[in-house]
Amino acid sequence: MRRQLSSLDFMQTFSGKLELALKNLSMAQFPPDASRTMRKFASSEVAELLDVTEAYIRQISLKEKGPTPEVTANGRRLYTLEQVLELRTYLSEHGRKKWINPRRIEGEECQIIAVTNFKGGSSKTSTTIHLAHFLALKGYRVLALDLDPQASLTSLHGSLPGFDAREGDTLFSAIRFDDPVPTKQLIHKTHLVGLDVICAGLDLTEFETSVALEMRKSGGTSFLLRVSQALEQVADDYDVILMDSAPSLNFLTLSSLTAATGVLIPVPAHMLDVDSTGKFLELAASYMQILSDMGTSAQWDFAKFLVTKFEPNDHPQANMTALMRQVFGEDLLLNMVIKSAAVADALTWKQSLYEVQRARFSAPKTYDRAMESINAANSEIENLLWRSWGRE
Repeated sequence: MRRQLSSLDFMQTFSGKLELALKNLSMAQFPPDASRTMRKFASSEVAELLDVTEAYIRQISLKEKGPTPEVTANGRRLYTLEQVLELRTYLSEHGRKKWINPRRIEGEECQIIAVTNFKGGSSKTSTTIHLAHFLALKGYRVLALDLDPQASLTSLHGSLPGFDAREGDTLFSAIRFDDPVPTKQLIHKTHLVGLDVICAGLDLTEFETSVALEMRKSGGTSFLLRVSQALEQVADDYDVILMDSAPSLNFLTLSSLTAATGVLIPVPAHMLDVDSTGKFLELAASYMQILSDMGTSAQWDFAKFLVTKFEPNDHPQANMTALMRQVFGEDLLLNMVIKSAAVADALTWKQSLYEVQRARFSAPKTYDRAMESINAANSEIENLLWRSWGRE
């Protein structure tokens, strides 16, 4: 019996239709001639970002020191992100807080953090984008690196001028074995000052084939150093590099883990997710053992688990979190990222929660709870960076 449906026709038809539909949607949200900008920040938000009082910010403005904010009809002071960073520099030069400008100094190495877990839906991309935006708003120089061929992190930045995944504008061009390009050529500026991105595309899958061919020709584990060597070219320009890994433990993920100085493993507090994470750890351990036997190993400053999509009133999740805390101990971050409709809505708009005005949500308290949760987790991760740099 001859089946009627051609697999080739099916895949080609709907990949084309879906690509066109999503392209039209993206064009409607961000037309080619539109430039995406970051929202402005109220003085209360600026005070929180700079860890000073709002009265102090107001006093500086009244004395006409630092940047001049926009003053609305009702007297609110609004600052652009560029002005927030200018104010941070001003306070670091004239204030008493040593680390109000947190950028690393001589002797502190760029921190390269891999956000990884081969369980899909564990919030790797959400964790990466919110951490990247948090750190950029705090004044760090951040590079976000998309290592997932599905390119979710890339799509969250809208239409980036000059980016074309079909023209090899991804990290694969820098880590391929034949004629690699300089990593700096692949970096794109985003609409957030202090945040750059290297985008992803389907050509990242070619790394798996090229590694297999290279190992057949020369053997060894040189492929493990490809990501590290690519990032070494630009590490001096950044304080933190964040890598959003694919939901698989492939050659590219292994190379990123070798390049990393720290690892974050997001885990939803569900039985299937925790069980999958256990299998991920078991498989990773077997690979690391093979690499260790060959004289190659990855050394990190820290590796932490992060509970994501947590629902406080869900008893099974509370029990699973308690189990994880018992097993992982201090390697499980104290703060958990709650499941929130506010985060889901923001990502639907191709934005992080930091980009969206609170007033846009019909239930602002939902926004507040989500923001409090994300800020707490990100602050704990920031403390890990400081500890790695030897700061108090």
